[in-house]
Amino acid sequence: MLAPIYIRYVLTILFMAIYISLGFLLKLEAASYLLLGIPLTVIFQLFVVRQPLHKLWLRDEEKFHLNKLGWTITLCFIVFPIYKTIELATQHKLTLLNLGYYSAAMLGAFGAGYCYSNFTKKTAKDFLLCLGIIVVVRISFYFFPFIIGKHEFNPDYIRGIKSLLTYIPVAFVVEEVVFRGMLDTYIHPSKKTNGLLSALFISCVWGLWHLPLATDGENPIWFALRPMTISLWGIVLSIFWRRTGNLAVPGFPHALADAIRDALK
Repeated sequence: MLAPIYIRYVLTILFMAIYISLGFLLKLEAASYLLLGIPLTVIFQLFVVRQPLHKLWLRDEEKFHLNKLGWTITLCFIVFPIYKTIELATQHKLTLLNLGYYSAAMLGAFGAGYCYSNFTKKTAKDFLLCLGIIVVVRISFYFFPFIIGKHEFNPDYIRGIKSLLTYIPVAFVVEEVVFRGMLDTYIHPSKKTNGLLSALFISCVWGLWHLPLATDGENPIWFALRPMTISLWGIVLSIFWRRTGNLAVPGFPHALADAIRDALK
């Protein structure tokens, strides 16, 4: 039986308080902070939400199954993380951290295959609509400094492509899994897309989640406010997750936005 709504809000806040506190206490960098979310998510999903893990990827499916298309997509997405792991190993740069990160991407490739192979016509339409909105709302934000002439436009396309090939499978084990696949569903289990306040709540929690990632010399309060304002686009991701129940729909626009950010750095 689903817990009362106030209990779900309290447990969500407690989950994030533990996650953020560990990020500060352990002084984790971005990759390790993301990876920390994997065991926390598994524990919360199985013992608090009490739902199987595959529902983090496809909300309404009763069991995990990869068809032929799913296996093909999985193989496509798993190639780059394997390549990066081998490359780092041959260069004697393979650490426990980047091994864990690319191993997570390999695992995420199965989620990608599972989700993308279960697209319907409606899913595809919502996917394109979500992507279009994020392109306008989020990605245009990254181009603004170039539009006003504050920075020279000199993107690193290769870096952007490599980031995208990593972020797509990674999206199926971190961040989007936490905030859309798990917490948004826990707070708003209805398949209806109403509940703007709950979507805003998840988006604000997502913003606060970035606090431990503040770099040395950067005001952590400002660092928190910045992603909180930007993460309003998380409302869009929540709405389309609710509409489709397919994590690929919010996951790809998120991955693309982050890849473009990397290319423009």
